[in-house]
Amino acid sequence: MLPQQSPRQAALNAKRMEEKRSQHKKRSIARRDTPQIQVNLKLFSPTKAERWDPRNASSGPCPNYTLIMADQNDIDEAIREDHPPDSDGVYPDWETYVDSYSAFEWLEGIEGWVTFQQNSRSSSTKIGFCRAQLIRREWIADTFWDDMEGPEHEMAELAFDLFDHFGCLKSNYKDHIVNRGSGVWNDELNKGDILLIEEIEISPGYRRQGIGSMLARAILNLASRKSKAFFGITWPGIFERVARRNASQTRSQLESAAVSFWRSLGFRRIGSSRWLGYSPDQDHPSRSLAPEQDFDLPPFHRTPSTPEIDCLIKSIPTSNDAECLRQLNDIFSNVPSHDARWEATDEAGNTLLHLVLCSFKAQSAQWLMQKHSCLPSRRNVDGHTPLEVLEASMERRRSVNEYGWDRRADISDQFTGFDNATISCLVLLRGLAPEQLSEDTLLQLRHGCTCGRCIGGFLSPRMRDILQYTAETTFDFIYTDGDDEDGEAWCEENEDTFEYLPEHIKRRFATNKSVRIGFCMLWKHFASCLESNLAPTGDNVLHMVRNASEWPPHCRNFIQAGGTISSVGAMLFKKAMQSEQIWRIYKANATTQLPRCRNDREFGFASGICGYERATRVQLMMFGKRIRL
Repeated sequence: MLPQQSPRQAALNAKRMEEKRSQHKKRSIARRDTPQIQVNLKLFSPTKAERWDPRNASSGPCPNYTLIMADQNDIDEAIREDHPPDSDGVYPDWETYVDSYSAFEWLEGIEGWVTFQQNSRSSSTKIGFCRAQLIRREWIADTFWDDMEGPEHEMAELAFDLFDHFGCLKSNYKDHIVNRGSGVWNDELNKGDILLIEEIEISPGYRRQGIGSMLARAILNLASRKSKAFFGITWPGIFERVARRNASQTRSQLESAAVSFWRSLGFRRIGSSRWLGYSPDQDHPSRSLAPEQDFDLPPFHRTPSTPEIDCLIKSIPTSNDAECLRQLNDIFSNVPSHDARWEATDEAGNTLLHLVLCSFKAQSAQWLMQKHSCLPSRRNVDGHTPLEVLEASMERRRSVNEYGWDRRADISDQFTGFDNATISCLVLLRGLAPEQLSEDTLLQLRHGCTCGRCIGGFLSPRMRDILQYTAETTFDFIYTDGDDEDGEAWCEENEDTFEYLPEHIKRRFATNKSVRIGFCMLWKHFASCLESNLAPTGDNVLHMVRNASEWPPHCRNFIQAGGTISSVGAMLFKKAMQSEQIWRIYKANATTQLPRCRNDREFGFASGICGYERATRVQLMMFGKRIRL
């Protein structure tokens, strides 16, 4: 029991409590009258957050910012008028109207803003704004370019600049003598989500006070809560409207300030590209690189030229090889080899040899190399030699179709091989003797082989192995049941392999055991063909069938009934494409012995060269959503 307080002691205690309350009230009033800065971030799809987040990002306290999740109250008034709610006042599909990226389930938009309030009696003012996208890369890795080209221009720029069409960092940013930059970025950029920060803008009167940094750190913190693994990426470019409002500074000065801002937050240049990357991993090499040690391309000073050469430079892309060669002769016929005009460049540092190779002019390239032997070693602004420019142009021709207003499409599946002019340029720049090239080497050059072991120039060791694995496992599965008397049950069990078969053959399977077995045996012959290091073309598989001396002649019965080798071949390539991950796991040890090649994952290209319907990872697009394999 507490001791009884004297009246005097009780009065003293009451007085102290009153003084404390008074002081607390004064501090509270003082806080309300102190200028307040508030950072707010907003998400627009609870459905996506629930699906993708490792834990609900909207729960729990957020350090230094307020997180807001959109709801149906965010629907625009104009939309409300055209689309009234249901009888309960609910919009069941409200996210469709609120989420700008509702058609892209792998993409989450993030908006942020900063408000400033002078005191409790004044209204708050928006002084900063940001916009970012969180890209769930794993969901779109197999169709990366196709998907990233859809939502916004800057996302397409990121995809085509930095990554290949499977979402992996381009090899030149990892191993090229110049393009690797500081060398701190590597294969880790192949995995994880991508946080693309498109824009941060702070009102002029509030800059250089740390507000932009607060906003950027809030976005990075939110991404770390929403992703198991992510990398932040931004392009510190300057919007035209910003440049106009800052007329006292040049664009170069503004962009330099933007780069410095992002570097102060831990972003470092990815290779020699215009993009800066951020890793949340404190042990990542980029976090140990001081801002002043980050890579920038050295300043470029264009080699002096003449009006005549400038005119030639402009005409090269549109003239044919013979016309270009004639112009070169006219201009340089009396120019000595030590004259600086031989090394004239365009604004991007491309010499005449760079430029003629970009448009695959073999005769002009040969003439220039004979006249000035130093040209093959010259590098342009991007650090590329003429050979590297040629190879980059070949890759672009193979994989990208540019159309419309700055639109691009992945056309890798449609590749049929390089033409003779392109091959002639490549042979010339690599110093090869055309008359000494074997047929296999020519096919490898034509079909873009980079491992030197592609069968027919297009079928890499890895693809051959996965096709053989798929043919063998499919045969083992369907043949066990294919020998069963219950044809209808067998058909139901294996109908996923019938996609390319004629309808009447599918019906025959139910009643004709020999036709069923013939279909099964064709898968085995495909496996044997691949095991023999032959391309699985129709002719090669038919040769295997004839040499097998089957009895009873089940394969012949299947073919005579109207079945085709191509129906199995097309299905084989499609199933192999679907089985890549399984193959990697099942044959993890064996795959390390196989060389890497540019053709490893090009199932559409390889199936087309074999004469079958081209396999593709994207089957159909409906209402902005792709139906995937």
